[in-house]
Amino acid sequence: MAFIKCSKTQTALLSMLFCLTVAFFPTLSRGLANEEPGTALPNMATGPIQEQQSFSTSNSDPNDSVQPENPKEIPETNPNSQPDEDEAEDPNSPALSIDSEENNDDFSPKVSTLITINNAYEKILSPEIITTEGLVHYSTLRRKREDIIIAARELEKLNPAVLMSLSREQRIAFWINTYNVCTLKLIVDNYPIEPKLYMIFYPNNSIMQITGDWRKKHFFDIQGLEYTLEEIEQEFLLARHNDPRILFTLSYASLGGAMLRNEPYVSDKLNEQLDEQVRRYLMSPRGLQIDKEKGIVHLSNLFTMLRHKEFFLSSEYASIKKFRDRKPEEQAWLNFSRNYLPEEDIRYLETATFDIKFMKYDWLLNETP
Repeated sequence: MAFIKCSKTQTALLSMLFCLTVAFFPTLSRGLANEEPGTALPNMATGPIQEQQSFSTSNSDPNDSVQPENPKEIPETNPNSQPDEDEAEDPNSPALSIDSEENNDDFSPKVSTLITINNAYEKILSPEIITTEGLVHYSTLRRKREDIIIAARELEKLNPAVLMSLSREQRIAFWINTYNVCTLKLIVDNYPIEPKLYMIFYPNNSIMQITGDWRKKHFFDIQGLEYTLEEIEQEFLLARHNDPRILFTLSYASLGGAMLRNEPYVSDKLNEQLDEQVRRYLMSPRGLQIDKEKGIVHLSNLFTMLRHKEFFLSSEYASIKKFRDRKPEEQAWLNFSRNYLPEEDIRYLETATFDIKFMKYDWLLNETP
């Protein structure tokens, strides 16, 4: 073994280095033994260890997070706890204002709209405008058309959910009144009616003289959509309520059609109003006439026009076991009519031999003289 010769100075330096190593090494060893795995050693360039944050870059749990030195500084939060009264949200805060806008009248049904409509109907369908014979003072209605304007405006805003919440009788009454008021509006908007040269087969003063098909080409804003008179009659009334009495409530603004009532239809007496309408119509010269000498029963063309024949055939009156020697549509018409005629006329229909003929429909405007 070879020995390196050192000077006294070198020997002294080596002895000092050895002593420092022996003195420092146990302290470092104890420190390393007490450290948790993954803890970084002090970085003397940036400061002491307590100011450094250590993050694992490989095997760390993604749900782990750095904990504060003093856990008491961040209180635990209970997700089910309610905010204190002092911490409650300000009702005028922007967040709540947006929420309230979403629940405003534009998005929620307004029953008040229906009330306004019914109030307008009461003023339009009144003795001031309509006589007991069902004739209309159109010149007066034209001067006082404010109620028609109000009704039209509110009908456009009406929420369908309001009508869906009504009873069957209330819906029938609403749509009959709406049909008749829309017909009155059509006349008022074109009053006085100017005759057309090419409409020579109709009276000069008639709804048939209005430009465009009055049932299919004129639109009324209801529930945010546009409907024709034909759609109101067929879709909202006849298709949903298989009751032929409804046919005798709808005014076609003509002397041949149903007589207008000078009151609105209402749910609590709807059945009585419907029966009275049919009885009045059939007892008038425009509805039904019996010529016993000639053996002819004259019926209004209302029974067969505008798809009404098909409506009677689909009703319960087509299956009643009376008048079974008649055509199906005649059987339905007679079964229906006998409920509203005097006993003498009923006996004649049930026992006599007769033909059924239809009267010419009178399209003259239902206007007071």
